[in-house]
Amino acid sequence: MKKNVTGHTDKHLKRQAKKIKKEQNITHTQALEIAASEAGFTNFKNFQNSLKKNSFSKKGKESAGQTSHEISRPSFSKMLDPYRNLLVAGVNHLLQTKLITLEDSSSHGKRDNEGHVFTEIFGFPSVVRWRDAGFGELEISVWWKYDHSRHPHAELEGNSRENFNTTTPLARKELYKNFVGVTVSGWLERKEGKHIMGKDREKLVGIYTRKGEKAALDRMPSQLPLGFEAQGKFYI
Repeated sequence: MKKNVTGHTDKHLKRQAKKIKKEQNITHTQALEIAASEAGFTNFKNFQNSLKKNSFSKKGKESAGQTSHEISRPSFSKMLDPYRNLLVAGVNHLLQTKLITLEDSSSHGKRDNEGHVFTEIFGFPSVVRWRDAGFGELEISVWWKYDHSRHPHAELEGNSRENFNTTTPLARKELYKNFVGVTVSGWLERKEGKHIMGKDREKLVGIYTRKGEKAALDRMPSQLPLGFEAQGKFYI
């Protein structure tokens, strides 16, 4: 039986996912993502990759005379504010899919196009949107656990239709609970540094949390920013 670096087996994690699926009435794929996150991994794919890596590492170290219990184990600490952590996950996705860069485009006399993308964050359907705020800054928003089919403005016409141009959804706030779990926005600085501005929850805006979602967000694994800092100076 394969065992990963944190001591969880593949079979154990899948048993946990089965339990989570039943408790939360979600899909098996979503349950696997949550089980992997609770085990300290970014997602289920990250868990599977760790099994392969640890297998190679174990063979190499044992061939050099080391036993399996001598293999170093990484620590997964939750140091970021959960809402800032969600923003980091969103920025990472935009960078990985090359929808934005960390380059200060204003120095070349041009500005990034604004846009949005439907994706999965921590295994759940989400929207990540970005908008050029000038001075090399990008406004980033993440709408987590987002169900567009239940958005009351999804199929409307003209300015009443959801166009993802604002930090929060285009609907009355009391209706948010029907189609989104968490929303948060912040600013990605790229000119004077590479960081999401502010510290902890400071300078984060547009925060909405559906009942019960804060506990779920708290369980999500701390994200490693890809080439930028999760916190930094706020520029007016």
